[in-house]
Amino acid sequence: MPYLLPIVMICLIVSGCAGGNVYSRLDHNLASGDCPAAIALIDESDGAYGSNQRLIYLLDAAMVNMQCGNLDAAQAHFRRAEDLAERLWTESISRNALSLVTNDSLLAYAGEDFERVMIHLMSAIGFLQAGQPDEALVEARRLDTLLAIFNDKYEKKNVYKEDAFARYLSGILHEADGAWDEAFIDYRRAVAVYREDYRAYGTALPEMLMADLVRAAWAVDRMADIEGLVSADQNRQSRRFDDAPDQAKLVFITFAGYAPQKVQDMVVIPTPHGPVGVAFPRMVVTLPRCSQGRLNLYGPDQFFESDLVLVEDINRIAVKNLEDRKGRILAKAIARAAAKQVAIHSIARSSDNRNDQRTIEAILNLVNILLVERADTRSWRTLPGRIYMTRMAVPAGEYTVELEACGATWSDFDALIVEPGTTRYLFRDLRYPVPPRVEPR
Repeated sequence: MPYLLPIVMICLIVSGCAGGNVYSRLDHNLASGDCPAAIALIDESDGAYGSNQRLIYLLDAAMVNMQCGNLDAAQAHFRRAEDLAERLWTESISRNALSLVTNDSLLAYAGEDFERVMIHLMSAIGFLQAGQPDEALVEARRLDTLLAIFNDKYEKKNVYKEDAFARYLSGILHEADGAWDEAFIDYRRAVAVYREDYRAYGTALPEMLMADLVRAAWAVDRMADIEGLVSADQNRQSRRFDDAPDQAKLVFITFAGYAPQKVQDMVVIPTPHGPVGVAFPRMVVTLPRCSQGRLNLYGPDQFFESDLVLVEDINRIAVKNLEDRKGRILAKAIARAAAKQVAIHSIARSSDNRNDQRTIEAILNLVNILLVERADTRSWRTLPGRIYMTRMAVPAGEYTVELEACGATWSDFDALIVEPGTTRYLFRDLRYPVPPRVEPR
């Protein structure tokens, strides 16, 4: 059976892993605050990801540069990732037939739907870090276009097609820009998504969003459009959060925990022609080590505090997104197993000897289980697991900022100076030490 060796070698090549795993080294560098090493590692790892994981490389490079304060480089990677994801999502993939007799890793990774939304959301947050709210607003509009595409594509309610926090942040940006009509629309959408879609993710409707919705409704004289959405008590409380001329607003966003990781599960089914393997992915979630926090502002003679609120549980979104596709994934895996059995059976019949046929089938089935059959476990792993936010209105002036989170007090923020009628944005990634300071433009 001399032809078995090249067959096995082909299977080995096809099933080879695209690039080494750099995540443990990358996380060590970021956790120790060694941004130069982290950036050098991500730059030199481009080839290690492989051509079929180009999107993941761009996303990881964007997040690393964003964490390390290289915000222009981060935005450049986000733009390239956005363009690549859109192209891969829309084009016809010619290698689908080949993936049916090997595995989905042969296909270029196009990203999950929620990951494509996160490109715009992370980019918007990066612009806010850089003190560029106008650019963040442009990103919010791009995100709106993408969500519109998802809403047109999906009719079922149990799939990810809306993002409540993205809508909420878009409303905040529109309000800060003075576009109250757009802010009202975004706030109302966000409320609807939190109340409906986000029940599946266990993320409650933030009370501060209800206050924002009422203020926006009053500003555009559309209180009649939110009847039934807000209670009389919420209406009264929200009106106290007015827009006095000497007031300024602060928006504080934090990242906590790590995005879930896909791992492989496999079921081996015995058949008369040898064992058949069916592989499929499963999400493994590592919960953030802290889930509560409070922002404190100290002025010359005033003190303000506000609790952080969970606004986006990426862990739960990722898990539910995969569960919603489980039926399609299993159907494809079973079809792939059947196609492989046809191919193996055809190769085995090339020998006239019955014993050789059994041996060929046994070897190829074993090679398939051990080397070829693989679930697609690729994902954007440098995303945070959760996003928390708080916002408050305070008199204009200078404040000392303090964050209580993760059993510690973070007081290493620069002095905060807020001017009347403006909105300031602050950010902290609780996974890593303080990044280099970025001066707002």
